[in-house]
Amino acid sequence: MPWMRSVPMPAFVAVAVVSLLALSACADQDRESAPRPSAVPRSSTTVLPARSAPSPGPSGRPLPTASAPADPVVAEAGVRDAWEGFFAPESSVEDRTGLVENGEQYGLMVEAFATDPRASALRSRVDSVEFTDGLRATVVYALVSGGQAVAADLTGTAVLQDQIWRISFATLCSLAEYGEDVPRAATCRSAVSPAPSAVR
Repeated sequence: MPWMRSVPMPAFVAVAVVSLLALSACADQDRESAPRPSAVPRSSTTVLPARSAPSPGPSGRPLPTASAPADPVVAEAGVRDAWEGFFAPESSVEDRTGLVENGEQYGLMVEAFATDPRASALRSRVDSVEFTDGLRATVVYALVSGGQAVAADLTGTAVLQDQIWRISFATLCSLAEYGEDVPRAATCRSAVSPAPSAVR
């Protein structure tokens, strides 16, 4: 085998090799020290609470609607009291006036009804009360005189005025014909009143 002599490495080559080794070591160290990226949190779904049902009133009963009074039982009793009180023989003119819608404006008509021989003998019987809203009710009633039916299936209206159930003015106008001489107010012409059904 021939004799081989080692050739010395040039100086600039040695410097280049050392520099590359140093850069490689720094890069490895930077990769190890860099913080790892945190995991991206998954989007969460927000669950809204269900709406609760409307609470009942203090008494446990459903709250009143716009089509009926707050207490229909009490309101119906008030309507029946108005009809009974208006036709009661012991009721004074002042009492009857207070049971008619805007009765103070039609005092003469109410007084004539209370003093007329035939009208003052009338008594009423309320057969049904149906509320159309919280302020008005349709009343089906009959008129009796001396134990005999005078008119049946009459339809009148009750109105809530100043927290009192009263006979509507239109209904008062329709009752004038059952007296001998009960004058009708001029405004009765524009009042809407149902036609009575007389019993013959």
